[in-house]
Amino acid sequence: MKTIVLILISLYSVQLLAQKSGQRDWELGVTAGMCWYNGDLNPNKLFGREYYHETFGLSLRKNFNQRFAFRTQLNYGTLSAADEASTSEFQVNRNLNFSTPLYEWANTIEFNFLPYDALLNGKRFSPYSFIGLNMFWFNPSTNVEGNIYELQPLATEGKSYSRLSVSMPFGFGFKWAVTDRFIFNADWGMRRTFTDYLDDTSGSYPNQSELEGLSENLSDRSLAQSGPNGTNWGTQRGNSQTKDWYSLVTVGLAIRIGPKKGSCKQIGI
Repeated sequence: MKTIVLILISLYSVQLLAQKSGQRDWELGVTAGMCWYNGDLNPNKLFGREYYHETFGLSLRKNFNQRFAFRTQLNYGTLSAADEASTSEFQVNRNLNFSTPLYEWANTIEFNFLPYDALLNGKRFSPYSFIGLNMFWFNPSTNVEGNIYELQPLATEGKSYSRLSVSMPFGFGFKWAVTDRFIFNADWGMRRTFTDYLDDTSGSYPNQSELEGLSENLSDRSLAQSGPNGTNWGTQRGNSQTKDWYSLVTVGLAIRIGPKKGSCKQIGI
């Protein structure tokens, strides 16, 4: 009886190995798409053409099983916005603009809504969701009459901040194993950052005595002064109660790194 049980367990184990064929393989790929920013200079537009920029990346995915995978990515893009493009009277008068390069190291856990396996017919497609933790570097600058100035060293609000920060990515997409080697995917991921200075704008105009020279000139570029004392110093410049966001919409093509379909290694032999 014990021998029969052991034989049945062994057969079941072999069957599981066969079913798990490509589940634990790696996938190396490239991505491309567009990115944009949301914050004080673009409070709520998600799909505004004036904010789009190209983004490119490299990705490495590790499949744990048919439901879960880990993906790490290196992404590059640009984020920008200008008050003059807004319909808000406050923003148009504030008259700020910024642009920053974005270098991102993204790490996410993916959950497949359908069982996914690049080597098994009927399981080569699945929508998925993801969440994780990213690190990114940014360096906001502004354009004044064709001249570019880096803003972080100037402390235009009288405060210093780090150009290295973290964000929490989350979103959804789908993956499709076109062949047993090539995998296509597309996704939309939003990043909730833990900084309010992607755009170098957060709280209030500092007291005028705190700034001088170029810092003072770039802090207040308003078309008209509207403070109670006839200036903007000490009045609202941004919204410090909310953090900045950015988003990436990308498509990617990856190659599966693992045994060929139908090989002995595929079924664990």
